[in-house]
Amino acid sequence: MEFAAPLVRWVLYTGTTLSIGRGVLTFLDRDADDTANSSRTVRSALWMGAIALIVALLALLALQQQALELPTADIPALLRDTTWGRGWTQLAIPSALTAVLLPWRPSRTMSVLLLIAALGVAAAMGGLGHAAADDQWPLASRLFDAMHVAGVGAWIGGLLLLVLASVGDSTPTVSAWRAFSRTATVMGPVVLLSGVGSTWRRVGASGPAAILASDYGKLLLLKIALALAVMAMGFTQRRRIAVGQTPSRTVVLREVVLAAVVLAATAWMTGTEPPGE
Repeated sequence: MEFAAPLVRWVLYTGTTLSIGRGVLTFLDRDADDTANSSRTVRSALWMGAIALIVALLALLALQQQALELPTADIPALLRDTTWGRGWTQLAIPSALTAVLLPWRPSRTMSVLLLIAALGVAAAMGGLGHAAADDQWPLASRLFDAMHVAGVGAWIGGLLLLVLASVGDSTPTVSAWRAFSRTATVMGPVVLLSGVGSTWRRVGASGPAAILASDYGKLLLLKIALALAVMAMGFTQRRRIAVGQTPSRTVVLREVVLAAVVLAATAWMTGTEPPGE
């Protein structure tokens, strides 16, 4: 149980990141999306992302049932009568729609639906996290979380799709990388500012000693350090793209790996109590 919940959340976060990245590429960056669509590796990853969303949702429900020692007959009441259950339901609806739309090459109309569904996942994600327990600033807390998830998805999800295309049977062009770079340039500050907002809501009232003494605080510091490293790598590659070069494959692979570790730290951190709670 100790390792199962963070693992399930990591799978959910990874599927969500891939989905949002796909939605943004499809809707905004047609050059990058055409490159991704031509890769069998990317298409396989999209199917895996769709499966991950559904499996993670069902696993979260099973873990909650096990933790509460509920019989199967009481699951409808859990979903109907508890804050956790309502949060799960709100997340399940856009996640199921996203999972259906994700693997297929969409038309313009389907692109809009995919983007809306993926952003719905981002908006609902806070219902199962610390934002759901914020009684003082619930809307602000949920908004910061939604912006953070959407920003990470648009940035890292799009990067992951292009990396998968480059290691498979398709090579992204400079034009595709420039299209993605424009999105990443906007989403980087969104991720940073929304992360600052979320941190303020979780640990703003705690002193440095209390933050460092808590598991939440230690994971938060690890996440911040790794996220800054990812941003630094992205900045160096943006400069290469700006002068007409494709990014270094080694650097972008490291960027994706570090981003996966950041998602893992986030998944573990979500299951710990912020200092002062």
